[in-house]
Amino acid sequence: MKFPIISTIAVTMAAMATTATADIKIASVDVNLVYTKYHKRFKTEDQLKAAMEEIRTEVQKKQEELQKIREEAEAIKAKFDPSRPEREVAALRKQLEEKATQYQAKENELKLYAQNRDKAFQELYRRDISALFSAVQKCIEEEAAKQNYDLVIDSSAMNAAPRTKIFPHVNKAYDITEQMIQKINADAPAGFDADAELKKAGIQLQ
Repeated sequence: MKFPIISTIAVTMAAMATTATADIKIASVDVNLVYTKYHKRFKTEDQLKAAMEEIRTEVQKKQEELQKIREEAEAIKAKFDPSRPEREVAALRKQLEEKATQYQAKENELKLYAQNRDKAFQELYRRDISALFSAVQKCIEEEAAKQNYDLVIDSSAMNAAPRTKIFPHVNKAYDITEQMIQKINADAPAGFDADAELKKAGIQLQ
């Protein structure tokens, strides 16, 4: 996920042009990397994974209930025999109809549950991830104000199509990514190690 502060070279060049006669103080930040190493992201994403797993478990449970009803219906069908008394055949038909009604109700329940939980999860995901990126942006904005930067660019910003960097080259002298990682993790729990957490999660940085 990308969240560029400045999204196009054209905007950057326009900003530079308007202050051509003055010194411009520029900084670059790999916003994606700052987010990736933000200590709160790990807990948030773990919570989101747990929420998704809870949904999967409940869906599986409801699917198993459907399968059980299906098997019970098949067992009733297996009892049908034209030679049996009409009273018994009628009773079996009634049982089969009840199972069909029960199956339909459970199937509708599963569909409604899946739709509602998926919608709720997507809203939760957008809210929580947006909050993390907002924290990253606020951190950068505070540093920009403190250091009097005229322009801060996101060195990780990518064009949607084709997938190419908006800023193919940024002088490392302008890069403040590590400072931002330290700043945003200033309130991290004692002993927090972003690289260790990434390794534990099986995440490899590009």
